[in-house]
Amino acid sequence: VGDYIECDGVRGRVERISYQSTQIETLEGVVMAFTNTTLFNKNFMNLTRNNAYEFIKVVVGVKYGSDVEQTRKVLVEAMEPLCTKDKFGRDVVNPEKGIYVTFDSFGDSSINLAVKQYVLVEEEIGYVAKAKERIYNALNENGIEIPFPQRDIRIIKE
Repeated sequence: VGDYIECDGVRGRVERISYQSTQIETLEGVVMAFTNTTLFNKNFMNLTRNNAYEFIKVVVGVKYGSDVEQTRKVLVEAMEPLCTKDKFGRDVVNPEKGIYVTFDSFGDSSINLAVKQYVLVEEEIGYVAKAKERIYNALNENGIEIPFPQRDIRIIKE
């Protein structure tokens, strides 16, 4: 009871465990019950059993030719204001791990960088939304282009 779990794409906090079922409150506030046989016959994750933090990776594509080191610096600075405390005084982002940016991949239209951090499980949904908005605004403010796929079509008349 009190742990956060995920099963069949449903995440929530375990509210009650009885002989026949486990009741969770989802992050959306919905109460849901799993029969224990159903729950234990599936692969489910206990997100907080050993740790209160969850690894979060937000991938963003920037234009080929962008200065990766400068972009990395902009992204880290943009994320720093999200390193706050929750209502219980806990660090939302794990201070031991911090926020770091790595080169993720070469995309069709962009180079992809990954903004990585460990975030409190119960803060994950709101945090990711804020992080994406901060990333988008910071790149725009610093003139770093986020490309979108474009295709040229040639029509040949015979």
